[in-house]
Parts: sequence; C-alpha cells; structure tokens
Amino acid sequence: MEITVQGEFVPAALVQLAAGEEIFSEAGLMVYCDPSVRFGVRAFTQGGAGQVLRHTMIGGLPFFLHVYEGPGYVALSRFSPGEVRVLDLAPGQTVDVAEHSLLLASNSVQYTTSYVPGTGRIGRMIGFWMDRLTGPGRVAYHGHGNILGFDLKPGEAMQIDHGALLRKDPTVGLRAFNQALGGGLTGHAMSFEALHVEGPGRLELQTVDPSSRAAHGT
Repeated sequence: MEITVQGEFVPAALVQLAAGEEIFSEAGLMVYCDPSVRFGVRAFTQGGAGQVLRHTMIGGLPFFLHVYEGPGYVALSRFSPGEVRVLDLAPGQTVDVAEHSLLLASNSVQYTTSYVPGTGRIGRMIGFWMDRLTGPGRVAYHGHGNILGFDLKPGEAMQIDHGALLRKDPTVGLRAFNQALGGGLTGHAMSFEALHVEGPGRLELQTVDPSSRAAHGT
C-alpha cells in the first residue's frame, strides 16, 4: 500500500491499493476513487453493546467505519487546512490520535478508543475520546493548522489547550485541570479547562482547534 500526500493548504492522502488490500476510515472523507475499488463497512464493537452506545450515541464516535478494498486508488481528506502525516506502526506499537483526526488505517491496524476525563466542573469539559491504533500497519492522520512535535523525557511536562492535542504515545500522561485567571473567587470562577501532559513519549500538537471556524477555513 502506497500513500502520497496531495496538496498543501487542504491536503489529501492518495492511497494506492493492491488487489485484496483494505483500509478503513470515518464516513464522509473520500474525495475520489478508482471505479475498481470496492466499498464495505466495519462496525465498532469495543466493549459490548453498552460501551458501543456510550461511544457512539454519547461520545459522538462513528458506529460504522468505511472500508475500501483494492485494486485501485482512493483519495481521502478532512476538507480543512492543515497537514497530513503518515505513520508505520510496528507489531504491538500503539498511538492515540485525537478524535476526528484519523484519515485512514490499514485493515490490519486494531482500532479501539481511549477516554480522557474532564474536571467535572459545571460548564467545563466533561471529557473526550481519542482513537487508539495498534499495529502492524500504516495510518495517516490530519493535523489542523501546523503540526508541532515534541519528544518528552520522563517527568517532563507541558500544559496545553485540549483543542491543540493531536497525537500521543500511550506512555504520555494526560490530565484535565482548571487554570485560574488570577487569585480569589473571581479568578477561580473565570478559570478555563486545560490539559497537563507529562512524559515520557512522543507528543504532537496542532495549531488550530478543530472546533473553531478557522479549522474549516472560515
């Protein structure tokens, strides 16, 4: 399977599939494909019926993933400005990718999810999901804006906005906290929720929050 990144401002991943090769992605990402490519679906089944409903109806994750089978080519895009990265996962290697950032993965890649709890404060983030991908296989993902990479040493920490999180190794710790804006009750009441990140491991951030208008070029 060959993957070529097309375009710069709003990139796409062009995948060349041999006969019998398969990839999966979320629905609605295909730009164009060869007529010889066959379509299918892959259901999300992690953790039984209760977990599936929690992930899909409450968490907003897709119940069905689209499957494309070669021979032929298919181009996929997030239809927004950013960068596309391709990663080869070794057997047993795992990465966490922010939800709605994955472009595609080889059908050999195991797809599950990881949940990041919020602080629980009223009006604050209740938590969010990340796609957990385990090799062997290839994955391609989209970073909104530019992608910034960091290799964190054990105990090395950063504080980030949760919209900036794109990809991390499972060894990278992640904890939501409320950042006060000044002292006293006023500073506490006006606090905003952020993420405390701690190594070791690889961390990648994106410079545009995908929930913002800027992520969609408006």
